[in-house]
Order: sequence, then C-alpha cells, then structure tokens
Amino acid sequence: MFEILKNGIDVLKRRVQFNLEIIHKNEKKIKELLKEPVSIERSTKLKNHFGFNKKLLQENKEALQIQKSLINYLEKYKVDIEIPDILSEIKNLEDELNLDYEISREDYFELTVKEALNFDNRHPYSKDKKFIQELLDYFTEHENYEMCSKIMIYTKKIIQE
Repeated sequence: MFEILKNGIDVLKRRVQFNLEIIHKNEKKIKELLKEPVSIERSTKLKNHFGFNKKLLQENKEALQIQKSLINYLEKYKVDIEIPDILSEIKNLEDELNLDYEISREDYFELTVKEALNFDNRHPYSKDKKFIQELLDYFTEHENYEMCSKIMIYTKKIIQE
C-alpha cells in the first residue's frame, strides 16, 4: 500500500509539471494574441486561454495539497521516503504557481486599454475610481472618445446604484 501512495505522489508531481508546461505555452500564446488588433475573435481566444490556465492552476493547487497529505501520512507512519526533497519540490512548485500567474493591476490596465478585457461590472477594477480615471486619461490621450463615453455611461450607472 505504501508503494502505491509513493507512486501516487510521483504521478501527481508529473501531472503538475505537465500542467505548468501547458500554462507557460498558453502564456506565450496570450502575449502573441495581445499584439493582434482588437476583435471579438481575439477576445474570445484570450478568454479561453485565461480560463483554461485558471482551470489548470486550480488542478495543480489541489494536486499539491493531495501530495502534501500523502507525504504527511507516510511521514506519520514512518515510511521510508525522501520527504525533505519532495517537500522542497512541492514548495518550489507552489511558489511558481503563485508567482507566474498573478495578474497585476498594470496587466489589467493593459488588457483593458487593448480591449481584450471588457470594462463592466465583472472587471476587477470596475469600482476603483483611480483606475477609471487612468482609463479615461488614456483613452482621451489616444482620442478614443467612444471608449471614454462607454466608461462614463458605465460609471454613471454605478453612481446611481
């Protein structure tokens, strides 16, 4: 039974690595997509890539938790396994998961001004007055008055609610 658990840890570790490779490939595709002109097709592709990466990250998070649980079980019952090495690997993978896929405020701004991300009530900064002002400044500077108008209409709806 203990050998099966050890194999399970190894299988989960390989799955996490495989998912990370896919996530990194998708990140490259996302960067390339952001260079394309704004279109519904591009927005759909971006949304799909972000959604898929999010799903893989969640799977990895759960796989790492299972690995930790199995290692703790094996350690508790004194099964011979290279626990410090595996725990170190899990910690590194957790750090990579947390660091590689955080979307910063600047990233959201970039996605919004490139119109890859709609500015609506689901936008993470939809109620951030400073963010809204930065968007308005950007679109005014680039003479995109249509977007300024959309943002103004949206912010009026927020104020009235």
